[in-house]
Amino acid sequence: MFLSKSTGRYQRGFSLVELVAVIVLLGLTAAATSQFIGQGMGVYVDTVRRDALQQQGRFAIERLSRELRNALPGSVRVLNYCIEFVPIEAASSYLDNIADFAQTGFQAVDFDYSSVAVNGRSVAVYTVANEDVYDPGRGAVTELLSVAAVDTFQRRVKLSEDSDPGHRFWRESPTRRFYIVTEPISFCLSANQLLRHSDYGWLAAQATSTAAIGDGQLVAESIASLDAAGDPIAVFAFSSGTLQRAGAVHLDFRFRDSAAEDEQLVFSQEVLLRNTP
Repeated sequence: MFLSKSTGRYQRGFSLVELVAVIVLLGLTAAATSQFIGQGMGVYVDTVRRDALQQQGRFAIERLSRELRNALPGSVRVLNYCIEFVPIEAASSYLDNIADFAQTGFQAVDFDYSSVAVNGRSVAVYTVANEDVYDPGRGAVTELLSVAAVDTFQRRVKLSEDSDPGHRFWRESPTRRFYIVTEPISFCLSANQLLRHSDYGWLAAQATSTAAIGDGQLVAESIASLDAAGDPIAVFAFSSGTLQRAGAVHLDFRFRDSAAEDEQLVFSQEVLLRNTP
């Protein structure tokens, strides 16, 4: 209490104990509020991190699945953490017998293809296994020179004339089908990054080093190559096709963020491939 000079009466004020009690209560309220806000921010950060991993995983799976579905029959091969295949650009049916003798071209049923985009393209006929695709001595794949219209219903597919009198395919396709393909591409997991490699040419043996297939373009990251026990993960697993079922590639991507090593986001998908060479 203190004496008021204006009224001459004693008036009651705050004591030191009351001030300390108010300060303590305010401190407890602030601590509780900050903890609540901190927990909310932590949940938000975790949600954003997991959502980013989900989006990255969906993109990687969708990108790889779309390209694999367009792979040339017999061209898929897997080595360690790499998968390689040959993309198809166009396809149709040929009208001439192409395995009887060497020739510089053949007639084909008309198909939608630009006669300009032939650089680096090849023609493939009846590729059943890897050696048919990657071994030039097999004669199943040869360089494409041009595609020209003959009439409304036919086109002339011209082959490379580097060797005279031309190219002889190793055998006829039972369905008389041929494919126009580009150079092989590879998807490799390296240092937890999924990379797409292209423009490295045709290799007889599958390569996985950057010296052979280039640095590649980043598709996704934070993909684990080892499981919790430290064993290698079969990121790519290929099952060749049979008469009863199509070939398939199994993808096993396990995304882990460095901010939460005890969590992982698993994407497991099987991609069916073309089975008709």
